[in-house]
Amino acid sequence: MSGRRGGRTVARVRNAVAWTLVSLVGLAACDAAPAAPAAPRAVVDVPAVVDVSAVVDVPVAVDAPAPRECDTPDACDWIEPYQREVIGRLAGREEVAPGVTLAHRASVAERAAARAYLRDALAARGLDVSLRAYATGQNVVASLPATAGATAAARIVVGAHYDSVPAGPGAADDGTGVAIVLAAARYLAELPRRDHPVDFVLFDQEEVGLVGSAVYAGALREQEAAVDSVHCFDMVSFDGDGDGAVELWSPSAGLEDLYRLHGTPRGIPIRAVTFASSDHQSFLRRGFAAVGVGEEFVGGDHTPHYHRATDTFDRIDFAYLGRITHLALDVLADRVVD
Repeated sequence: MSGRRGGRTVARVRNAVAWTLVSLVGLAACDAAPAAPAAPRAVVDVPAVVDVSAVVDVPVAVDAPAPRECDTPDACDWIEPYQREVIGRLAGREEVAPGVTLAHRASVAERAAARAYLRDALAARGLDVSLRAYATGQNVVASLPATAGATAAARIVVGAHYDSVPAGPGAADDGTGVAIVLAAARYLAELPRRDHPVDFVLFDQEEVGLVGSAVYAGALREQEAAVDSVHCFDMVSFDGDGDGAVELWSPSAGLEDLYRLHGTPRGIPIRAVTFASSDHQSFLRRGFAAVGVGEEFVGGDHTPHYHRATDTFDRIDFAYLGRITHLALDVLADRVVD
């Protein structure tokens, strides 16, 4: 028994010595100089994605003036298609508004529909448009200012009547005159210089006694408005003998010469006659310089469809209408620029 107890003692001593050696080794490791830290990874300075437009001085684009459609009437290839559209709508060949086709422009409802179409057509040219009401009707008035700041300059009035007789659609009388006025508004609005303001006026109720034009002319006289000249277009649709002539109805002094000045180079015979049954007469009666322009009604070379149901779109001589429209644009542009 006494021999086993001694072996266990020796083993314990050996184990103690072993643990002591391990501890000493661990302490030595702790006392050693610390290892150098690992080299840091390279850091690349990657710039953030930048909105270049936010930091680069990019000039702001300025809208350039829209180019003119044409510099001279002869270069305006839009005139005939545009006038065909206008007369087609006024004379019932096409709808004047969605679901509305005009049989004539004599009733209150049909004149109102025509008036709305004309108001919008003039507004589309950037003009200031108003409806001037009176007791039995309304004139459509579109104003085009002068460009040179000459606000006191005498105005030029360009007019036609938009009503018709109940008998027919009034393509010639006076869809053609209206088509000239709308073409003039489109052309003159693009002139780079205008020394005179222009009023484009579409008169109501010419067919029942020059009512609308009398109201408008009377208002000008009451206002003591300065008026350079008045040009009224009525029934420019027919040239039976093919001479291309146009009548000037009761032209004021100077206006006949102006139309001859531009008509002669175009080969358009100018025939001055006395005639009172159209809107120009409303202005002459009140002392304004005025002229009526139409086919040869007094001379007898006029449409046989006058005031009939057959005054329709397909009876219009658009080539003749175009020649007289070119003349009108020449005259008006001449008068607008001093």
